[in-house]
Amino acid sequence: EVFTTLLPAPQSVRLLSAEAGIHPQDIVGYCLKNKAEIPFRQDYFPRKLLKSVRKGTILLKIDNRIKEEEGYRLIVSSGKVTVEARTQVGLQYGVQTLVQLAQNAVELNTSLPAFEIKDYPSSSYRAIHIDLKNHMKPKDYLYHILDRMAEYKLNAVVVEYEDKLKYENYPEIALPDALSVEEWSEWAEYAHRLNIDVSPLIQGIGHADFILKHDEYKSLRENPASDCTCCPTNEDYYELQFGLYQTAIRATPHGKYLHVGGDEAPGVGTCPRCKATGKTPLQLQLDWLKRVSDYAEAHGRIPIFWDDMLFKGVGLYYTILDLEKSEQQDSIWEARLPELDRYAKLFPRNVIYMRWKYEDALSKGNRLALGWYNRQGLQVMGANAAQTTFAMLPLENGQAEHIRSFHLVSSEIPLKGILCTAWDDSSPLFDTYWKGFIANAQYSWNIAEEMDIREFSRRYLIREFGNTVSSLPDFRLALESAFPLWETGLLDYGVRKAMWKTKGNYKVISLPGGQRGEWSRKYAERLREAERNKKTHDDISFLLKQYRDKAVRNDYSLQVFSIINELTGYTARLL
Repeated sequence: EVFTTLLPAPQSVRLLSAEAGIHPQDIVGYCLKNKAEIPFRQDYFPRKLLKSVRKGTILLKIDNRIKEEEGYRLIVSSGKVTVEARTQVGLQYGVQTLVQLAQNAVELNTSLPAFEIKDYPSSSYRAIHIDLKNHMKPKDYLYHILDRMAEYKLNAVVVEYEDKLKYENYPEIALPDALSVEEWSEWAEYAHRLNIDVSPLIQGIGHADFILKHDEYKSLRENPASDCTCCPTNEDYYELQFGLYQTAIRATPHGKYLHVGGDEAPGVGTCPRCKATGKTPLQLQLDWLKRVSDYAEAHGRIPIFWDDMLFKGVGLYYTILDLEKSEQQDSIWEARLPELDRYAKLFPRNVIYMRWKYEDALSKGNRLALGWYNRQGLQVMGANAAQTTFAMLPLENGQAEHIRSFHLVSSEIPLKGILCTAWDDSSPLFDTYWKGFIANAQYSWNIAEEMDIREFSRRYLIREFGNTVSSLPDFRLALESAFPLWETGLLDYGVRKAMWKTKGNYKVISLPGGQRGEWSRKYAERLREAERNKKTHDDISFLLKQYRDKAVRNDYSLQVFSIINELTGYTARLL
């Protein structure tokens, strides 16, 4: 039973029935061999150093016979624990698995049996995204994010700073609560000790409102009336862009990548300077991409680029996102493929093209695009999403099935890794993203494990809150069921969504008035739905109280879910 809730699930577990196991409370310290070290921030077991191996000892051993860079072998036998790995990283992951097993044993009031685990990740890049465009996270919470990532063997984070970094040569861009280069650098050093790569995402040609909204930089706009897109033929723009990169690189020591953004850049090619070049919008975007990617490479970073505008430039944007009728997809792709192939020679070869697909990544359009990259010999990563534009809470069970789907694709089409994005457009609390992040951890570590979402959800609840909650039903889907009424219940028409989606096209419900009973008759069905939701709210409140009474960790997350339930329940109660 202690093995059935591990996340991520190890590649193989073998019981050694003839050997004696160990109780976690009998572990007394570590013995180190071949320059092994006790993992950073690993305080579950006593950090006492022992001179020799005996009962209750964890032996950490660097062993070059382990083939995988992040792989490890974990053995419990004769009252001792051995963790062998090729690298210190592998030792950290082996001890982290041991911690989860020890938590299970203590919570289930049992000992660990004798066993052998052989483990390694399916993907070498297991990343999450921190988007700071609308809200800065408290500094201590940023460190908390890294600690939780390490628990689930996530090894990379892409930080979209926007105006939350104090750019050294452009201080006016940063907001007052932005952190300094030194503060971000200290955070990145802490991450490095946890074997987590921190790389920056600095938006450039598009999504540049954090730059172009300032009067000093309006001259860099492609369209004077819009603060979205920078002019890719303006040399002054590149001076500023490279200055921002320089600061971001300094803020992320040890970082492997520089994500240059590049998505959703409307209007490229419309200003007089761009028109005078005689180039198409796609050519201009590719010129920009070469400039910024060459800068990244010259400064020791591998450039990553959102790829949607490249397909949009040849009329395949809707095709790759499966937004066209399925029966037309093949013919549209075939008709426009020759033009895409002609442009391929202009695609910089030093770039990793990040193909984002936030719904079902097994869809035809996504596979067509990924397959094209591979045929062209271009490097490609995937991007799924723990959060897109959901308000308060990512729906669809934390997006877990969609996240899993991209990893299933990666077992068919070679990828350089997958980034699990979490967009701040609608700004839910960051704690609501963890189910998606942990799903990304599971399926990037072990895609061969045939773990469906129901089994993943069971393990998620136990890992996050303890074996003590294992008898309680899942609250997530019930909580999500209240959102339709919360979004539309106080409107006569339209939906409470982001303004860029609705354009303000909704009308708030009228208040009761006029003849007695008229309002209740008009909204009779909605009132019946409110009664049902009120009962759902009360049931979830009771269930979450049981979780909080029984949980042994992550009470803050349960508080977040409880407040979300109160907010959705308010709509039902008000009606």
